[in-house]
Amino acid sequence: MKKIKNILEGIYSNLELRRTVVPLFISSPGQGKTVIIEEFAKSKGVTLIEIITSQVSPFEVSGICIPSHNKEKMVYYDFDRIDDLKDGDILFFDELLAGNPVTLSACLTLIEQRRTISGKDLPAIMIIAAANPQQQTPISPAIKERFVWYDVKFDGPMWTDYMIKKYGITSEIGRKLVSLIKEETFTSNNFYTPRSIDKAVNMIIHAVDTPYQNVLNPILVETITNKFDKPIALSKTRKLEPNEMISWLEVIRIKKNIIVDKNVNINDKNLKNMY
Repeated sequence: MKKIKNILEGIYSNLELRRTVVPLFISSPGQGKTVIIEEFAKSKGVTLIEIITSQVSPFEVSGICIPSHNKEKMVYYDFDRIDDLKDGDILFFDELLAGNPVTLSACLTLIEQRRTISGKDLPAIMIIAAANPQQQTPISPAIKERFVWYDVKFDGPMWTDYMIKKYGITSEIGRKLVSLIKEETFTSNNFYTPRSIDKAVNMIIHAVDTPYQNVLNPILVETITNKFDKPIALSKTRKLEPNEMISWLEVIRIKKNIIVDKNVNINDKNLKNMY
């Protein structure tokens, strides 16, 4: 995923590339492409206009021609979100490959000529696209050729660092969760994507039923131990004594003031020191 940031920075910082190159990032769903693009726009302090390509009509992209009573003729009107773009802003086409081919064709004037249907030149904006290969509909070579295609691979260490910062998981828990993500084949209804596992871990921490718990519970109840020679305060009323073992799930629930499920099975095979 670091690759996305480097590509975005390289294109955005070069005005010629920003006006001519449209990167298309392809990866399985839930990998965090959209979040990274949103964070990039925020870091630049610019407006990000996101168009979900699978949900819009061609007229919401290219604009439309309608009669003008004042001028007594047909007049082209640009889509207001496109018309409001300023130099440095970012136009983001998400779920690109799930879009109707007619809608995709409507994007071509914006992408290739950088001009609206009314003939107005676009400012010096950056155009980005993202998609999932599982959603791809048949598209013509003329549409494909407008983009620079990037296959984005899942970054296990980067995602683990994110989960450590968010939930305080151990490295061993992270390793096992990454294995689940890499083995996902998208054959069932509940996928083990980074986004899905993130949500499921949060649900399990809060003792909310989820279909993921049969697989995730044995990972999240990994045993940790206090290897210091003095107690560690987990809360105002709970201390972890020296050499005492406790599951990660119980620790995180204590820290979040969530009632601990006393029926959680403790697995003492993989002792970890998270302090």
